[in-house]
Amino acid sequence: MTRPLAGRVALVTGASRGLGRATALELAAAGAHVIVTARSTRGHSTQPALSQTTVDDTADAVRAAGGQATPLPCDHTDPAQVESVIRHIAQQHGRLDLLVNNAWGAHDRAAGGSAGGEVWDEPPEQLRDMLLAGAYSDYLTSLLALKHVMGAQGHGVIVSTTWHTDEPPGWLPYEVSKAAKNRLVYALAHKLREKGIAVVGVAPGWMRTELMLQHHSEAELAGQTETPHYAARGVVALASDPEVGRHTGRVMDVGELADLYGFTDLDGTQPQWYVRHRQGRGEG
Repeated sequence: MTRPLAGRVALVTGASRGLGRATALELAAAGAHVIVTARSTRGHSTQPALSQTTVDDTADAVRAAGGQATPLPCDHTDPAQVESVIRHIAQQHGRLDLLVNNAWGAHDRAAGGSAGGEVWDEPPEQLRDMLLAGAYSDYLTSLLALKHVMGAQGHGVIVSTTWHTDEPPGWLPYEVSKAAKNRLVYALAHKLREKGIAVVGVAPGWMRTELMLQHHSEAELAGQTETPHYAARGVVALASDPEVGRHTGRVMDVGELADLYGFTDLDGTQPQWYVRHRQGRGEG
C-alpha cells in the first residue's frame, strides 16, 4: 500500500461524522498524521441520535486502522478555540501541510427550507447560521492557520468542502452560504498564488452520510448517491499532487477529480452525480 502523505500533517475540521470522518480515515491511510476537530465529543454530541459519531470516535477509528490521529474539540466559529488548535499544531508538529475546511453546524437548527412557503417566510437566522458555520469558519480557520503555521512554509494545500451553486437555485440560504464559500476559495487562492499555497474547493454529490441515512431508506438512495469516502479520496489525490497549484482557485466536482486522478468510490465505481444532474436539466 502506497503512503504518499507519509510525514505530512493535516487538519480536518468537522471530523466527527460524514465527509470529515471519511477524509480523516483516507488521509491517515495515505500516511498523514491527522488532527481531527469537531464540537461533538464523547458524551456530548451535537446530534444525540448519533452519539457514537464524535471526534473521539473518529480518532479511534483512525488508530484502529493503523493510522495516527489527534482529536481536539473545537467550535470553528470561535476565534479563541480555533487559535488554540492552530497553536497546538505549531507547537507539537511545527508544520501544517493540509487544511480541510469541512466544519458545518447549520443542521443544528431545522433544515430543509420553508416547507413550500414564500421565500420571504424563510427564517433569517438560517442564513446567519449557515454563513457562520460555513464561509466564516473556513475564513477564520484558514487565516489563523496561515498566520501561525502555513504562511511561512512556502507550501501547503487548503481544501474547502462545498457544493456547486445550482441552476435553477435551490434553498435560498443554502445557496447563498455555499456561494460565499466558493468565492472564498477563489479570492484566497488569488491572495496566496505567489506563496506556494493552493486553495481548492471540492464538491461532492449526494452522499450517504449518517444524517442522510436517518432520513432516507437505502432503497431511496440506491443509484443516486456516493459514499463520503469518494470525495475524501479526492482530497487525498489533491494533497498528494506535486502540481496541485494548477487547480488553485477552482471548485472541482468529485467526479472530475476521479477522472483526473483515477480513484474510485468504495464499491469501485466512479459516480458522476453532477454530470448526470446537468444532463437531467438538458445542459448536455
